[in-house]
Amino acid sequence: MLISILISTVLAAPQGKFVTQIEGFHEPVHAVWLPDGTIAVADRLADEISVLDASGIRLKTVRTENPMLVTTVPYAGGEFTYELPEYPDWLGNDIRKIGVPCQVEDGWIVPDITEHSIRHYDNDGNFIGKWGVHALLPHEGEGKLHYPNSVDVSDDGKILICEGFEGRIQIFEMGEGDPDPRPLVSNVAHFGKQIDSRGDLILVAEPEMGDLYLLRTGLEVPIELTRFGGEGDAPHQFNWIDGFWLGENEIKVRGDGFIKSFAFEHDPESRMKQRPGMVKFQTAQQFKGNVVQQVGHNYYPLSHSVAFSPDGLSMWSVDAVGEKVVQFSIPDFEVKQIIQGFIEPSGIAIEKNGNVLCSDFGASHIKRFSPEGELIETFGEKGIEYYQMLKPAGITILDDGTIVVVDWGNHRAQSYHRDGSWLSTFGRGRHWTRAKNPPPYSIVSNKGTYRVTFSPSPSEMPLNEVFELTTTIEGGGRIEALRVDAAMPEHGHGMMTDPVTTLQEDGSYKTTGMLLSMPGLWELYFDINNGHTIERAQDSLVLDP
Repeated sequence: MLISILISTVLAAPQGKFVTQIEGFHEPVHAVWLPDGTIAVADRLADEISVLDASGIRLKTVRTENPMLVTTVPYAGGEFTYELPEYPDWLGNDIRKIGVPCQVEDGWIVPDITEHSIRHYDNDGNFIGKWGVHALLPHEGEGKLHYPNSVDVSDDGKILICEGFEGRIQIFEMGEGDPDPRPLVSNVAHFGKQIDSRGDLILVAEPEMGDLYLLRTGLEVPIELTRFGGEGDAPHQFNWIDGFWLGENEIKVRGDGFIKSFAFEHDPESRMKQRPGMVKFQTAQQFKGNVVQQVGHNYYPLSHSVAFSPDGLSMWSVDAVGEKVVQFSIPDFEVKQIIQGFIEPSGIAIEKNGNVLCSDFGASHIKRFSPEGELIETFGEKGIEYYQMLKPAGITILDDGTIVVVDWGNHRAQSYHRDGSWLSTFGRGRHWTRAKNPPPYSIVSNKGTYRVTFSPSPSEMPLNEVFELTTTIEGGGRIEALRVDAAMPEHGHGMMTDPVTTLQEDGSYKTTGMLLSMPGLWELYFDINNGHTIERAQDSLVLDP
């Protein structure tokens, strides 16, 4: 059998060479090769299983409610039924989050969803290798992997990778590669679906890394006060975060089968600054419930899909699979009303006047309903631009009525005025607002001798793209030379390029060859040489993935 021989050869040094990608799906969760070389894709969000050729032309569509796997599907050669293989006990032990694997005669090929990689094992569970390059730019594909959630291999050795988060599938050729594959990007913050707020504080999390971030409002965008949790098995750490609740000087976090309680002190009148260690771990209690914890007569919503009315007499719950939102009375939990009309609802929050806000994950916008369930309006625009959203999830409402929603599909959050007009977009670093000042940027040298003004081209310093800087210097007398550089202090390395700075006829300096190749904190260095001393001016920025 050809596939057996091929896999035996390939697994000595596994690698995948990109062939093509097919887009246009809503949320594909499983894709397999059919015997005639066509492809079947289970699109959960579209409620369908489609059959298409290897070039992406759709041949057939079968309506199926919320398909999680390709099941029985007709194709040109008859009818195909997928049977999930029986996984060996060892499979997944060293995988962060396992997707749907593919069993071949000589072993297993497995997607690691949150490591963004494809792993290979022999039948005895021996790890042979992995490959996959994490996407650096938003929604980058063509060989870059982002949350691969299923794999399948054709008889001629082509590997089919499904990426539900990105709404696409990619096809690779099996082949031999370097024994040491290119390293994957890690420690990049991705906001999870949950968000909560109280007073001037916002709580968000990065479930993959077990981190939680307490942000403070009051400026153009929320500012990070502190970070806590972290990945691990210690009582205060998490391997995965399922939900949380932000209370008055108290935080409850649901994850790993526990409710973990944290305490903090916060003075809203204090000046804005970071406060490491502000949040302190208290207790961890085993928890078998799901989205709500009851303590006495109090209920704590531990999910973005649950909200309580301002009077505390009803609970609203999102039924994503049923494509509806249900209102229950408290404390008897009898159904009061049902709201429908979603592609897939996700997050929910209740305004002070009783209006219901719900993010439509499938439609990529927000719906506002009256307390009686009548649709008032929708707002938010689908897309990846700074003012757009993709697959919105959790919602919270600040004290002044500002609406904040997790823009989950773009790894960030957005805020809206009460009337639904866009206010800002923010992540852990870069942000966008209507009032955000464009370049040029102006800084003073560290000793105070010079004022350095610089403008990048393009105007927003890009990630992993070469750009230029135009710089002018004032003060301090005659200048012999300017050197411009950048580095990542947390990683201990600089740029992969060697920029060149030249003096222009108008007295400005042009620096070419700037390249910020990784997301995270960067420092920009302007070293000014007057012939006797070198004085530095520096600025910093955080690039989001």
